[in-house]
Amino acid sequence: MSSSEKYGKRRQITFRIGPIAQDRLERAAELFDMKPGQYAKALLYKDLGVFNEPLDRRKRAYKRKKKLQQQAEEEELLCEDFGQ
Repeated sequence: MSSSEKYGKRRQITFRIGPIAQDRLERAAELFDMKPGQYAKALLYKDLGVFNEPLDRRKRAYKRKKKLQQQAEEEELLCEDFGQ
């Protein structure tokens, strides 16, 4: 069963927030290892009492792996520089 059959047509909402709300949203999302949009969606689902809809967390894992790979490469370069 595809996700469109299971959950229906996708809908997108957009809203604006001020700088204070943005700062707090970014900090709260970081605590849960989420992007701000994912965290806002989770809060919306919680407040509406909708717990069976999944959060999209695919992109975050990819970025985390890429960041760890870059850090490992940088460490290797530093080790090579000190070894010469």
